[in-house]
Amino acid sequence: MPFSTRDLPRAALAALTFLGALSRFTHGRYTPAFYRYQIERAPDDASTRYIPFVDVAVGLLLSFSRTQSVGAFLCVTFQGLGIVLQLRKRGKVLPDVGMFLMAAVAFGLGVGLF
Repeated sequence: MPFSTRDLPRAALAALTFLGALSRFTHGRYTPAFYRYQIERAPDDASTRYIPFVDVAVGLLLSFSRTQSVGAFLCVTFQGLGIVLQLRKRGKVLPDVGMFLMAAVAFGLGVGLF
């Protein structure tokens, strides 16, 4: 199946999700700026050791047409929760809102809303 512009939000979301997994697995060795962003949201301790595995699983869900809507829905859910937590801490939410919107568009395209 050829790649279309309708696939762009999903592909970008999958790439960002895989980047997040790489960043967590390597503790920011190759992606220091992105890792700093991640650490602001969830410090790298024992409670967050499963995050990169979840990122890989969601990225894989986004990679296949039959499961892309599920992956996008999970991204919308996780980003929405992240925004709420950041607002409670009075942190910056602009990057989170951007990813939330990208996930929402990917979900909407996946289920045929747009």
